[in-house]
Amino acid sequence: MCGIAGILWDDRRPSEETQWIVRAMNAALAHRGPDGEGTLVGGAAGLELRRWDAAGSLAQLARTFPRHHGAHFVFGHRRLSIVDLEGGHQPLSDASGRVWVTFNGEIYNYPSLRAELESHGCTFRTRSDTEVIVHGWLTWGELVMEHLDGMFAFGLWDERDGTLVLARDRLGIKPLLWARVPEALVFASELKGLLAAGLLPRAVRPAAVKRYLYHLYVPAPEGPLQDVQILPPAHALVSRSGRVQVRRYWNLSFAPAPTRSDTEWVEAFRCQLQASVASHLMSDVPVGAFLSGGVDSSTVVALMTAARGIDAPLVTTCTVGFDVPEYDESDDALAVARHLGTDHQAVHVTSAEIEAAVDEVLRCYDQPFADSSAVPTYLLCKATRSRVKVALAGDGADELLAGYPRFRHFAAMSVLDSMPAAIRRTAAALAGGASHVRGGLAARQARNLAAYLRAPSNGDRTGDMRRYVHLRNVFRGGWYERLLTPDFARSVAGDDPAPHVRAAATDSLAPNRLQRLLHVELATYLPNDILPKVDTASMAFGLEVRVPFLDHHLVEMVAGMPLHLKVNLSQTKVVMRRAFGDRLPHRTLRKRKQGFHLPVTPWFRGPGRDLLNDVLLSPRSLRRGYFEPAMLRQLVDEHVSSVADHGGRLWALLQLEVWHRCYVDAPHVGSRA
Repeated sequence: MCGIAGILWDDRRPSEETQWIVRAMNAALAHRGPDGEGTLVGGAAGLELRRWDAAGSLAQLARTFPRHHGAHFVFGHRRLSIVDLEGGHQPLSDASGRVWVTFNGEIYNYPSLRAELESHGCTFRTRSDTEVIVHGWLTWGELVMEHLDGMFAFGLWDERDGTLVLARDRLGIKPLLWARVPEALVFASELKGLLAAGLLPRAVRPAAVKRYLYHLYVPAPEGPLQDVQILPPAHALVSRSGRVQVRRYWNLSFAPAPTRSDTEWVEAFRCQLQASVASHLMSDVPVGAFLSGGVDSSTVVALMTAARGIDAPLVTTCTVGFDVPEYDESDDALAVARHLGTDHQAVHVTSAEIEAAVDEVLRCYDQPFADSSAVPTYLLCKATRSRVKVALAGDGADELLAGYPRFRHFAAMSVLDSMPAAIRRTAAALAGGASHVRGGLAARQARNLAAYLRAPSNGDRTGDMRRYVHLRNVFRGGWYERLLTPDFARSVAGDDPAPHVRAAATDSLAPNRLQRLLHVELATYLPNDILPKVDTASMAFGLEVRVPFLDHHLVEMVAGMPLHLKVNLSQTKVVMRRAFGDRLPHRTLRKRKQGFHLPVTPWFRGPGRDLLNDVLLSPRSLRRGYFEPAMLRQLVDEHVSSVADHGGRLWALLQLEVWHRCYVDAPHVGSRA
């Protein structure tokens, strides 16, 4: 796991200037790779490779390779050493210096790929999984991505013909951003790295702000700044002879699979998930796990303990507990840890510690990102990194197996849609009424159900997605229209707020509306929200997080699985409960979906109130031109006085303002404004 960066220049550049720029990009990504640094500069004098150790001392003096192509380029790399600790330094090449790679991620099938490539005559010089990409390119060319099982983002340079390749894994586990500016093509793991090159104007893309307000993230492929692009999952960019092409190399089909009995499906799922967890344990450093006490992380830990050798240490597990009982899962996690016999640690976080972390988290995310669960995720990663360098997580199971309450809401709508409108209105009114008499998470779920039932549907293939987008928008109920200034509203009036959602729904081969929703979640919410949240929080501490539920072989199998093995009216994740229920405590199987949330509603009425006044309602914020100052003040006043609950809206607006201060206004990436 690492940070990567690079530039392909359109003209000739002095090597000294290029070296300075790429080291600045590396420095902005140092948190992703604290174990060392490398640069490769392709200039008139040749290919110059330099490496530094974790302390910043030059570990390898410039080594020069002959040039076969005249293009000037540079690769940067920050290393988090997990596999081949001594030999896996990057950028890495074949023996001739023709093909070079800067790589972020893990290739779990690299031992079998290495054996296959050696049978083709390839000679390996390291034990690193990175080297299979180099020889894979030499053997298979642009088909190399289709051979890789794992999470990855990489830049590859072929010196023979001046080809630059950028590629991202199938599900979007690892990030990769790029930009085309007048003098170069620039790429990096994070926006921080792109900005550190000093080549990009910090002009905000108005459509990105609109889409952020709808989804609480900026969806790929267009980034938050005008020139920035987010390489979508399962895509590769190829630049050759001045021409740039972006193509998809993998598609997920939700078309029904060949008929199997339920017993056969359960057994196939059991075997595939076991194989995925076993492959994800590949490491030269200890591997632990996040443990919430829910069925997803508990199943992963159960499989880790089963795969442990007889003399191996206990599996290390970690959870974060909170002093707000409704959000605390530490007792559930402890029950699983005792049942499975893990080396468990629960880190209990006070409200004061959460408050102290909020500012760090708001500044950590270098794209507008308003999922408030980023705060507890950040604290969990911080605690876990003090014990291990690699952790397995249960992310992806909810999207695969319909674990979110909204899937059951959609199932209910399948029935209600065939009923008279009066019955639907009555059901929505009952759900809305329940939200006023219930508190906390239960109230939020009741409000969401009412919103689903009231959302418009045009009756066609994407009608359900209109409802989905409606629910994702925390500014529904007229707030979006009232908040925007007339000038900003006009500037984004013609922009579709959800092209990525509609495209996924239109292209899906899913046989029914609920399977189609699962496809959309995997294609949109997962790579734009869940995975960036975990990647940013974990890499802030140099922690590698692996997600065995997103092994693409498992994902492909589950996509074709019958719906009744994923969800029914009384149970979610049916196949997983059948496959692994005998390995988990009964309380884990009965535990309702809780989520991992920050209690923003009470926080903004207490300690967070000053942040609203000092940041969101500051003159600097009110001059942005996006929002009517009077409406911002009304939101704050209504929330603080408990007239209404605007916690989610205020968190989104606060994060947007902090992002502007850190990454648009600030003269240096991430500097305090």
